[in-house]
Amino acid sequence: MSHPATINKYQVIKHLGSGAFGDVYRVVDHALQTEKAIKILGVTDPNEFVRCLEEAQVLNKCRHKHIVTINEANIFDVDGTPRVILDLEYIAEGSLEDALTSRWVSTRESIQFLRNALQGLEHAHGQGILHRDIKPGNILLGSNGAKLSDFGLATQSAISMIGSLQGYKTHAPPECFKERKTSIQSDVFAAGVTLFRTLSNISNWKSVVDAIPDVQSKIESGKLIDHIGFEKFLPPQLIAIVKKACAPSPTKRFRTAQEFRQKLDALRFGIDWVALNEWHWEGRAEADTFSIEVDKIRNALIYKKNGRRMNAKCGTYTSLSQAVSAMLQEISTTTLQ
Repeated sequence: MSHPATINKYQVIKHLGSGAFGDVYRVVDHALQTEKAIKILGVTDPNEFVRCLEEAQVLNKCRHKHIVTINEANIFDVDGTPRVILDLEYIAEGSLEDALTSRWVSTRESIQFLRNALQGLEHAHGQGILHRDIKPGNILLGSNGAKLSDFGLATQSAISMIGSLQGYKTHAPPECFKERKTSIQSDVFAAGVTLFRTLSNISNWKSVVDAIPDVQSKIESGKLIDHIGFEKFLPPQLIAIVKKACAPSPTKRFRTAQEFRQKLDALRFGIDWVALNEWHWEGRAEADTFSIEVDKIRNALIYKKNGRRMNAKCGTYTSLSQAVSAMLQEISTTTLQ
């Protein structure tokens, strides 16, 4: 696929990605001599231009520090065809999905990123707008915190309106399939699935989902997460929060994005663990550093604090699986206070 080199005042630097509604590029705005992102919407029919501008109108209405900023919307010629172009804030750090595919995202980071996204979502809901496509790829990681992006499926209509299933179906709750309805609770559900993916550090979500037998029935019944299962290193408090956000019945979920965020705000962190590999984790808590590692030859657990072995937390086990289970249990119990 070829990409334009210049579009009016924009010099294209890089193609950042494609979605259901268009392509996103990193560009230089020659008029202001600054980097931006532009989204070229896919519609080429002039009669559809007004409808395509709805995303720009939604973003303009939802200005918030945790929502990507829109600068302007224009109709420019692209390779001989008029196209709607959204001029957006450029965030060099990329998306949460990019982070998941390139490194380990710690539990503390996961919570902070979602807290930021929920703050943006609270604001959007306060303006009467549903996002309807919350997922790691639509949360951008800026230097001042995470920001919700891509409001291409958002609606300015009444909260109880009939919804669209054009969004990420694995993040949609049962009522979207049964009643064709979106609501605040459906955004809460999608945010819960996003938190599940991030806490679990699932970098290959599509592959995981595609490998599940009869996956569509599990998605439509709201049982996808339970089928995949929670990692043993996750604290029970976090598992309970994710399960509440992703409850199949909307009446059992958090009522609002604010209620969801406040539950995360109340968490108190212990050691911020990062997996180096499946046998070795490192962590930090204030000025202290920690290491926990399984010796695969001796089935032994080795625990260190600030480089010094902590014998009370070390041990030898009858099997490798027992040693690994002990390591994951230690991580689970020390991640939160």
